[in-house]
Amino acid sequence: MWHNRKMSGKEEIKIARTAGFCWGVKRAMDIAMDTANNADGPVYTHGPLIHNPQVIETLEGKDIFALEDATTLDHGTVIIRTHGVTPQVRRRLKEKGLTINDATCPLVAKVQGIIKKHAAKGFSTIIIGDLGHAEVVGLLGFADGKGHVVARVEEVAGLPQMDSVCVVAQTTCDITKYKAIVEAIQARFPNADITNTICDATDERQNEVLRLAGEVDLLIVVGGKSSANTARLAAIARETGVGVSLVETETELDPAEILKYQRIGITAGASTPTWMIERVRDRVAGIREGRKGPARGLLARLAEAWVVSNLHLGAGAGLLTLANAMLAGYEPGWRPAAVAAMYIFSMHVLNQLNDLQTFKHNEPEKTRFYQRWGRLMGVLAGLSAVMGLALAAYLDASAALIYTMATFMGLAYTVKWFPKTRIIRIHRLKDIPASKDIFAGLGWAAVTVAMPAMSAPGDVSFPAAAVAFVFAFTMVYIRSVLSDIRDIRGDRVVGRETIPILIGITGSKTFLAMVTTGLACMLVSAAYSGLVGPFAYALLLSIGYTAMYLWLYHRRTIDRGLAFDLVVDGVFHFTGLLAITWLLIS
Repeated sequence: MWHNRKMSGKEEIKIARTAGFCWGVKRAMDIAMDTANNADGPVYTHGPLIHNPQVIETLEGKDIFALEDATTLDHGTVIIRTHGVTPQVRRRLKEKGLTINDATCPLVAKVQGIIKKHAAKGFSTIIIGDLGHAEVVGLLGFADGKGHVVARVEEVAGLPQMDSVCVVAQTTCDITKYKAIVEAIQARFPNADITNTICDATDERQNEVLRLAGEVDLLIVVGGKSSANTARLAAIARETGVGVSLVETETELDPAEILKYQRIGITAGASTPTWMIERVRDRVAGIREGRKGPARGLLARLAEAWVVSNLHLGAGAGLLTLANAMLAGYEPGWRPAAVAAMYIFSMHVLNQLNDLQTFKHNEPEKTRFYQRWGRLMGVLAGLSAVMGLALAAYLDASAALIYTMATFMGLAYTVKWFPKTRIIRIHRLKDIPASKDIFAGLGWAAVTVAMPAMSAPGDVSFPAAAVAFVFAFTMVYIRSVLSDIRDIRGDRVVGRETIPILIGITGSKTFLAMVTTGLACMLVSAAYSGLVGPFAYALLLSIGYTAMYLWLYHRRTIDRGLAFDLVVDGVFHFTGLLAITWLLIS
């Protein structure tokens, strides 16, 4: 599994841009999740939807079960997997009266159409691919009994004599092998009608492996052991002489071997979920951190704990409260800031403990943290919520009321108050489409603006407080929608309907740019008209910070993990420090 290669350069981890689900698999997963979320009973796939054990386990958690032969069912819903099926199997499924949702990859369906068209004209079909692979089995069903599979150049000589020949390829075929076999076929069948049906994503993935292999000392290929395209990536990399490790999960990594290499690359098959790639990357990084000495390793663990425990988010809420007070024109105080910090910390922890299934797919490092420290974090969050309520009551009765209402709404987001039925499909706030971002913004604005304003000494300008409320809401809303873009695949798996799922990633990025611009215009207009003081102009720096992290995410400089949380949530810390600086110099 391992090959030796001279180490060189500084330590780094490179993730292949094309690693993970191809668009065909993403489409199939979306179809499967939508089917499961709308079905009243179990859903079945004709064979595994894709060749990845972890994904199959996830699907089973959504009551989607793989059957080797779904034609044995008498009733129910069946999903045709990405590899497609033969016309005969499809006909039998229809004859059984089963509900069929077709997740066949459109590119596979295109190959099926090519074979069917030529078979109707009397052509024989040569499929360049692996005999017995699910996709190839399905393709052969369209060849009208005149199909032949070729996996190696040597097998071309064994083909029977044929007058009219159609040549296609398994969509995940090795491009180098394909070219060599095509040359042999052309030599024997000069008039063959040849169509290169290898998926562009497969070609790009294989080319990137070749490029990445020249830049690293070890290439880790992540994917199911039964996945042909994953095994092919590993084989292509080995031919370059680079060290190669083919693993399904991060538990298969050998720390002693990892530490032998400086530059490590990670790629993955088309059926490998993003969260598994992240786990492998985190494991590699963790192995390296462990050898940097106890002091540095402790600092790294403390930084991670600071983020995943939501302490950093609580501190950010406290600092944002100070900035909102400055914007609204009332005196900032440490007590309202402390109440906001305790509320945000407790609500995020309690909701995450109640919704670990989502974080399993979106943020595996948080899942591991809460699985290990869940009981302690639950106790701390409960104490924080109670202390926040007590301090709010000390401030003002109205502040305590707002805190209580915000707590109720915060917990109602993930708590299942009543079961779903065929008529009522919503049993908690998170089941409302695109609700997470709105409720997050309202919760933050309530405890960082409304509650402090209600308990502030003296008269508070309602227009100024309203501007501060909109500012706080929008800053949190932007952060929340960006997190949805990052987590779109995991949200699909658990059935959460977020803005990126509803309007797409590109549309969501455009939407965030418009919201950010609109917020800046609102601050300028409010300050110019005298609704708020000149501090509003200083807050344009916070808008600039927001634009910066949106751009960094777009460039994939920060895409997830610790760096994402520190930079994105850092806007709240930055805004609060901006307010403190303004106070000191004014």
